Amino acid sequence: MSEVLVEDKDTNEELSWHLKGNWGPIKEEITSSDLQVVGEIPSELKGTYIRNGFNPRSGSSDHWFFGNGMLHSVEISEGKASYKNRYVRTPYYENDDDVMSSFGKLEASPANTHIIEHSGKLLALEETHLPWEVDIDLNTVGVYDFSGELNGAMTAHPRVCPETGELLFFGYSMMGDPFLTYYRVNADGSMAQKEDITLPRAVMMHDWAVTRNYVIFMDLPIVSDMNLAVKTGSPFGFMPECGARLGVMPRNGTNSDIKWFEIDPCFVFHTFNSHEEDGKIVMYVSRQKEAMVGGFQDVYGGETTVGRLWRWTLDLATGQVKEEQLDDSPCDFPRVDDRRMGLKASAGYCLKLETDVETLTLGDCIYKYDLETGERQTHFLGNNVAGGEPIFVPASANSDEQDGYVFCLVHERETRTSKLAIIRADDFESKPVAEILIPQRVPYGAHGSWIPRN
Repeated sequence: MSEVLVEDKDTNEELSWHLKGNWGPIKEEITSSDLQVVGEIPSELKGTYIRNGFNPRSGSSDHWFFGNGMLHSVEISEGKASYKNRYVRTPYYENDDDVMSSFGKLEASPANTHIIEHSGKLLALEETHLPWEVDIDLNTVGVYDFSGELNGAMTAHPRVCPETGELLFFGYSMMGDPFLTYYRVNADGSMAQKEDITLPRAVMMHDWAVTRNYVIFMDLPIVSDMNLAVKTGSPFGFMPECGARLGVMPRNGTNSDIKWFEIDPCFVFHTFNSHEEDGKIVMYVSRQKEAMVGGFQDVYGGETTVGRLWRWTLDLATGQVKEEQLDDSPCDFPRVDDRRMGLKASAGYCLKLETDVETLTLGDCIYKYDLETGERQTHFLGNNVAGGEPIFVPASANSDEQDGYVFCLVHERETRTSKLAIIRADDFESKPVAEILIPQRVPYGAHGSWIPRN
């Protein structure tokens, strides 16, 4: 994706694509109750939907990934909804137009990519720094290092095991060995395991996967290389000659237990899910042929840099991998029912992407995939709109995968307004059962979670 510059009519300044339109930041932090609802919010929904995203406080940033984190929440109870948004106030908040000011400072996180709950704590995440704890009202509590046990970066895509309650995550380093470290945290929040993983070079590892008994690392060829930095001005670039492989390790195993599986060079920003079946690991991913071909600024850019649904089947006995493309529609930001994380899930949800422009363009549809067959259902969000990451919210703690709702933040371009669509998972192609109108524009962002009220 080459940088796209436009002239902002209000400021007469040239802005790159991630600072204009609904990519652009908002300034106000507001609280609003008794939101207008089109339709009816299901009475069984009680909890808070929180989504994280990039929102530079200074109004400017050199890259989409660099804006300070802003959390947007919609609290739902008794068929009513309220909204609030707050910055995550880390040291980076004071100087978010100068990313180098936080370089090497683990506590100075943008905290802008994801938010998850574990052991009663809400953690705002970004993959090259420590996590930051916030409370349910979005107030920043402070940096969180697992009682001093975490002294490196934490991925923005940890996994919570639905069976054991363990929190599994990794952190990668661009500065030197160890390039990768694996962590396992008990259900009570105490650190259970820390394991350094040997890699031949520093790579960008945005996501990974877990199963009931294993974790899977993705050693893919977005490589950190100082020679590349001199050539392109970016420390990251796509180098397919370095190869691509998947590392399978028992969840309580060590570096020496890893078994590596070679795959065709590619990149994966996000995985759907993985599970074990008949001595194999079955892994569903949004796979793209390449990424960052021209360096870190070129995250996306057309047909080859947008993901599609693929299935990788890793035979643990033979070391062979079967690679299958299941659909040809561009898609990303995949999710499954979190209660099926690491277990066999029947359905996966994701956002349609567009490929006909040089910037990342979010589509007007979300998809529901049958992960066994690759069959796709499409929910059309409306005309002249763009969606976000869809997440599955169960109707109750014990309901099955089809008994629940899909939440999706939707932006209406013409009116520059936002809403939260609530769609029946078992009637996916029909109109939403409810649309909650947000009292201010919600910029496009990254990932979110549903925090049920116990």
